[in-house]
Amino acid sequence: MVRSAIQLDAAADRAADTLYAPEALVVANARVRLAAPRFAGVGYGGKVIIAAARVTLEGRFAWAMVDYRWFNTERNQAEAGRATLVCEDQLRGWRIVHVHSSQVLPWDR
Repeated sequence: MVRSAIQLDAAADRAADTLYAPEALVVANARVRLAAPRFAGVGYGGKVIIAAARVTLEGRFAWAMVDYRWFNTERNQAEAGRATLVCEDQLRGWRIVHVHSSQVLPWDR
């Protein structure tokens, strides 16, 4: 779910909307995001890879911490980001209820 959320976001694919609860709060670089691109450092097009991930499950909640990289070779762009996602097992299945992402500082890459 986390991988799909980030990859669909980079593709500006509306299917990403189905992964989020209606009340979800998405914050990227300290700003609320209501639509793609939802993740800090991710632009339209290009490709996203997950560099590292850790997931914890506790009852009907799960949270994931991920490091990701976004590349757009056509525009010679690359960005690194970190995100924390909180997911909840709701009546209609797992949904993302909160995301906070930030671009990684150059000395932390």
